[in-house]
Amino acid sequence: MTQNCCCCWNIVNEGNYGMVEALGKFQEVAEPGLHCFNCFTTRVAHTISARTRAFKTLCESKSRDNVMVTIEIIIFLKVIPKMASDAFYKLSNPSGQISSYAMNVLRGMMATHDLDAIYLMRNEMEVTLRKELSAQLENFGYQLQAALVTDISVNQHLKNAMESTVANARLKQATIFKSEAEKLQTVKAAEADAEAKRLSGVGLAEQRKAAIMGLQESVHNFNEAVEGMGPKDIMSLLLMNQYFDAIKDISDVSKGHTVFLPDAGDNSRSLDMIEGTLAAAGANTTAMGQMHARRQAQAGRK
Repeated sequence: MTQNCCCCWNIVNEGNYGMVEALGKFQEVAEPGLHCFNCFTTRVAHTISARTRAFKTLCESKSRDNVMVTIEIIIFLKVIPKMASDAFYKLSNPSGQISSYAMNVLRGMMATHDLDAIYLMRNEMEVTLRKELSAQLENFGYQLQAALVTDISVNQHLKNAMESTVANARLKQATIFKSEAEKLQTVKAAEADAEAKRLSGVGLAEQRKAAIMGLQESVHNFNEAVEGMGPKDIMSLLLMNQYFDAIKDISDVSKGHTVFLPDAGDNSRSLDMIEGTLAAAGANTTAMGQMHARRQAQAGRK
């Protein structure tokens, strides 16, 4: 009965471990639940969380190429149940002291790598942190759950310089690609033009060949059909026929008001032919007047 009167009930909430002290000295770890202790000598003096805790820390250090780099890490840890007393009594400021261990590991790695390499070794830093911190934290009653490198940054001026470097490199590459494309386009256009001219020359040669063959056949047929005409007379007749065909084609062109003709010299017959051609082609009054003046001048000289 007397023992029951000296018993005090203590509750340890779920998710916590209770530090039971007797006369100020640690006695045992109390699990979550209801506990009865001697009111005068024993009590649950402190509690420590059994949940996984996370805290963020920033590590600023200099790389091998003398650049100040800031690395942000998040450490997840949990109290080892059998070592809850060590976790509570051995560390007065767990987050600060564990951060010091983490920063010491990172500074050792950053000092041996350049800035570009540091940006690429995120996974390597996480593996090294887990390996180095796990052994240290177990001595203090903590189990490391994860160590994540969440950000690697430099000052804003250096960041702007790095962005400019990347942008200039991209612009240089784009300029090279554009120049190559323009070069290829020019080469292909030249090749196409050369091929077009070659085909045009072949077509013109074939056209002239066909024309010569046609004229040859026409002269031969005309010579057989009309007696007394030599090849020279036949050619003159054919050329005259082609001449009038050309004049007709020029007159059929829309908006055609001017006809260029060769100089007739003092040949009145040619002048008559040219004047008639101008009249048939619908030449303007000025051209007709010039031809009339030329005829009068010719008559005056005679």
